[in-house]
Amino acid sequence: MAVSVNRSLRLPAGEYFPEPQRKSGIAIHHTVCRGARAAFDWWRTDKAPDGSTNHVATAYLIDRDGTVFELFDPEAWAWQFGLAWPDPARTDFEKRFIGIEIASEGALTEHNGDLYALGAVCPQNLRPKTEALDYGRDYRGYRWFARYQPAQLDALGALVDELCTRFAIPRVRPASPFDYYGEAVRDFEGVIGHAIIRQDKTDPAPDPRVWQGLADRARVRSVVVAPSSVSQALDHTALFGANARCLDAMESAAGSLVKDLLMELERRGTFLRLTSPRPHSVGYEVAEGARGPVLPLALSLGLKVTDRTIEVRHA
Repeated sequence: MAVSVNRSLRLPAGEYFPEPQRKSGIAIHHTVCRGARAAFDWWRTDKAPDGSTNHVATAYLIDRDGTVFELFDPEAWAWQFGLAWPDPARTDFEKRFIGIEIASEGALTEHNGDLYALGAVCPQNLRPKTEALDYGRDYRGYRWFARYQPAQLDALGALVDELCTRFAIPRVRPASPFDYYGEAVRDFEGVIGHAIIRQDKTDPAPDPRVWQGLADRARVRSVVVAPSSVSQALDHTALFGANARCLDAMESAAGSLVKDLLMELERRGTFLRLTSPRPHSVGYEVAEGARGPVLPLALSLGLKVTDRTIEVRHA
């Protein structure tokens, strides 16, 4: 039975790259916002620091009630991974994966025994633990996650099944979908999660129902892929977890700008260790890579940087 696709949310051609591409993979993400419409509106208005279009989006959004929105034809593409790989490997990888976003508030911040969504500790973001997924231990800086709705998992399975058939995508996924594989999956063909290739990502949430559902509904089976070797000089997973906790302790908009800086630096091989967070500033040191890119990238984002502090002046 064909998936019922809603095309009422469509991105203009200028917000993605409409040229058809050969597809050999599917990537699963979640939005970190309240619903599909919020993610769509963000992609419509989000701009690069210089004011140009980011071309960041996924072809599909699955809302909390299971509605599947097709934002653009899955043969087209947009940036979805934010990889630091050199070209052409980075662009080639982006082009061949169809992105699917699950509408979700994502990782939840635990503060004084309560859970808060969207990285901001405030009454409107308070969430009951009965509606959250408890991973039981730290996963990249978080233990609790917004729980996906059964209708979303049903729709995800049906959509992946249909796309695998339409594009002859192999019905396989790496055997340990919560682990980091990095460039080990550069040539992989099949279904992956964003967290598989980005150590600083937690999407999709570490929920076994995601992958069991894909096995049941789309016949996606696990295959062994050798994980990427991670530098022994720096524990990236621990670093990202500690940085995530610092960002959560900042005012939400200020933390988002600092996160943008971290991501831009990581694309250039520079990793910062954050310390002593305050609402609009945070301490830092260079944990790996060159210091040179820090100042110009911070200035491009409107941040004030000293040798030890990042300050957000206009959050």
